[in-house]
Amino acid sequence: MLRVALWTVGGLVAAAILLVLTYLIWFAIASRPRRRPEPGFEYIWVEDDGAARELNREEQSYVSTDFSPFDGGRPYIKMRYETRTPDGRLSGYLRRRQVPSRISIRPL
Repeated sequence: MLRVALWTVGGLVAAAILLVLTYLIWFAIASRPRRRPEPGFEYIWVEDDGAARELNREEQSYVSTDFSPFDGGRPYIKMRYETRTPDGRLSGYLRRRQVPSRISIRPL
């Protein structure tokens, strides 16, 4: 009986480790830089149509401000270009290195 319990617990631990490793690999692939380093501010704005543009000084200040994770007024910063907001929109702030190289970033 003890042997069966140990095999069951061992199987659950192995499954949990495999699940965590799978997530870590997915995260590493999803968050990889998609663009070479280039000059400019660290973040850009993605429009709903998929276009990207530079931020003005006010937006740069807003994105650079330290916010509490529980502050509803903090900026929404996307993890990936394809990420959509809860209401299905594509717009949002994004790290410049996460913009696909095929997308040009418009100046102000």
